[in-house]
Amino acid sequence: MPTGKERMEAAFRGEKSDRTPVFLLLGGHYAEKAGYSLEQFLTQPDAAIEVSKITVDELESDALFVPLNPLMPDAQEAFRKLMGKPPSIKRADIKEKLPKWGVRLPREDPLFSAHLDMCERMVKEFPDYHLNTMIGGPWSFALELRGANEAMEDIYDDKQFLFDLMEFTTNTVIARCLAAQEIGITAFVGDPSAGMSMISPKVYREHVKPFHKKLVDAVQAEGGHLGLHICGYMDPIYEDVLELGVDGLSIDAPSSLEKLFEVGRGKTVIIGNVDPMLFVEGSREDLENMAQKCLDLAAKDLKYVIGPGCQIPLQAKLDNIKAFVDYCHTHGTL
Repeated sequence: MPTGKERMEAAFRGEKSDRTPVFLLLGGHYAEKAGYSLEQFLTQPDAAIEVSKITVDELESDALFVPLNPLMPDAQEAFRKLMGKPPSIKRADIKEKLPKWGVRLPREDPLFSAHLDMCERMVKEFPDYHLNTMIGGPWSFALELRGANEAMEDIYDDKQFLFDLMEFTTNTVIARCLAAQEIGITAFVGDPSAGMSMISPKVYREHVKPFHKKLVDAVQAEGGHLGLHICGYMDPIYEDVLELGVDGLSIDAPSSLEKLFEVGRGKTVIIGNVDPMLFVEGSREDLENMAQKCLDLAAKDLKYVIGPGCQIPLQAKLDNIKAFVDYCHTHGTL
């Protein structure tokens, strides 16, 4: 029987495996069951490893996300709380400071360096799983530094500054992706603010797409795969994103899986897009029906990976997560 890692690698190659891979965006869902608090899972390496062990004992997701990730919102909040820092990284003086900034090497960042240490531990502990780490995308990173309202004004008032800021954030994201890749971890870039719930297709094409392309090309030039996730509604930019040549595209619940198969079948690994709230509010039958709908749309496509449209909320019922995975194993035969 293939391992989860082998199933995911077969999907990237478009080759047949025994079943459709299952890809879960989980965090500390099993922390309590492992005897730890959520904060311990988010900030303590040994706790994060033990929770991951319990997670794979309970579930058979083919892919795992590396924990202790300072780029995840819940982990960011926990780390900043421990350091006594405010939750926001917005810089009021960024126009003055940006020309003086250089890209910080990942190992020079104490928090991200600790995450890379965790990446190394996960490779040793879980060799049979496809390991991913979430890296914040360049547009969302830029908006965090500048402020969303200010960045929207820059689109009209100071395009050169916004371009320079995107150069900085993109080069930083590339450095982080390549650092993880060197360890054997696939970078899964989440750029939630690049969705059509936040910006228009025109803004995406002018201010985001060129930098997404630069990112994809940089990772692939070093022999790696890059997964991309954009939150919310993104149907109008499907073809733009496919033109990037991204290896895997994860879509959120508001986006149309059917339309993505119409325009993107065979062009990338399509991931998704079960509504994450079903794991919280839905029944087992609701999840099974949605899983079957996704599998029917995929029609045994070898470059399809089933999973939630975004991260499963921490309030999710563990029985629902298990039922979803078990159903996909049984009914996702290729």
